[in-house]
Amino acid sequence: MATSKNTKIQTTPEPAPAALPATADDLARQAKAKAEDEKYFATVMADGTINMMVTQTYLPEFNKATTVEALEKVRQQQVKAIAAGDLTQLEQMLLTQAAALQAMFIDLAVRAKKQNQFDGIQTMTGLALKCAAGSRQAITALAELRMPKTAVFAKQANVTTGPQQVNNGTHPQAGSARAEKIATRPNELLEASHEQRLDTRAQGQGGRADPGARALETVNRATHG
Repeated sequence: MATSKNTKIQTTPEPAPAALPATADDLARQAKAKAEDEKYFATVMADGTINMMVTQTYLPEFNKATTVEALEKVRQQQVKAIAAGDLTQLEQMLLTQAAALQAMFIDLAVRAKKQNQFDGIQTMTGLALKCAAGSRQAITALAELRMPKTAVFAKQANVTTGPQQVNNGTHPQAGSARAEKIATRPNELLEASHEQRLDTRAQGQGGRADPGARALETVNRATHG
């Protein structure tokens, strides 16, 4: 009995058509698209849009309910409101931060009280105090946002009741000449010789305790020296 075999005819696939070389217009469009992408990503990194991605990462419960684009749209609205002078959203954010940090302080303080080991008490107490400090800083920032501090610039004023002379410069030559004159000025109390001193005291009288005592005679120091 003759059997037939199915034979497969192998055909060689046709080569793909060669790609056409890029024209000058194609290269220009590619360069423009690349430049636009680079500009977009640079803008996202510089204007704070990328922070919306960080916000979404730290709030995974809301990942399915919102998108980065929606967060960015809200952020742009906040920027416009701040530019117009409306700080309501910033005030709400600072107030909720203060409340949240206060709640964290209470929770950590209670946990510190329940600790039995010193290390646990120290750790929980330190974290609680940090939360309290953060809450206080948020309240301070909120107060300064509501009532900004004003800078006072005071100029120096010279007040006098009479004529006043102000020497803005120094005269080193005149000062040094005067000092040299004082330093080299001869002692007028010296006699002809520098070893001899001029005795200008008058001859004294006898004291009351001993009236009979008399003053010494004048002595020539140069002779009896």
